Order: sequence, then structure tokens, then C-alpha cells
Amino acid sequence: MMIDLPDRAYMTPLLNRIADVAGERAAIILGREKAGLQIYIPEKATPDHWLAELVGIDAATAIAGVWGSKHIVVPPSMNGDKRRRAVTIAELIEKGYSNNQIVQLTGVSRRTVIEHRRKQPDDRQASLF
Repeated sequence: MMIDLPDRAYMTPLLNRIADVAGERAAIILGREKAGLQIYIPEKATPDHWLAELVGIDAATAIAGVWGSKHIVVPPSMNGDKRRRAVTIAELIEKGYSNNQIVQLTGVSRRTVIEHRRKQPDDRQASLF
């Protein structure tokens, strides 16, 4: 049974908001590199600030535009438990995402995606029942 998940179902609400403002790449990088940490977002991003160096000046400027002068706790880029992750990977496979795209979006290893893909039923074979 496939659940129709939005493409960013693996992200927490905060990372989804960051992705809306600064792009999915910036949200994933923040979720990987600063997961669980409380960080301070500057009022104005500068090229030499760690945030700009991490996600790029354009994304950092966008993030500062919304969360500037605030502390935020960055959640991990992959939200939820093992079952939720498995459902998300299965849904992305079903939607036709490549192994590399799934790795980039979820942060799991390529081997994990390959294993999930291997366990998927082969729809090309007719059911015996």
C-alpha cells in the first residue's frame, strides 16, 4: 500500500519552510550539518558568515530575511523513524526518482536506496492470484 506523500514528506515542518524560502538544497544541508543544534541566524547574511559559506549567499540571505536575529533549533533533514523513512523512499521510487535523487533528498546511503528498490514488487509480472 503506497501512501501519497508530498515530495518533501521526509522533512520536518521547519525544514520545509526553509526549503520554501531558500531552496531544498539549503534546507537539506542545514539539516545534515547542523542537526539538533541551536543556531543564530544573523539579521543580514554576509559572504564570510558560516551560514553563507554553508548554503550560499543567496540562500543565507533568504533565510535571514525570515529568521534573522533569531535562534532556531535545526531538526535533522530526515524526519521520523525507520518506517516513515522506508515509506518515503518507496514513494520516491514509485514516483520515478533516481537513486541519486533519493540519496540527495533523504540523506540515506545509496546502498539503502538500492536495497529498498530491490525489495519493491515487480509490477511487470502478472499476479498469480
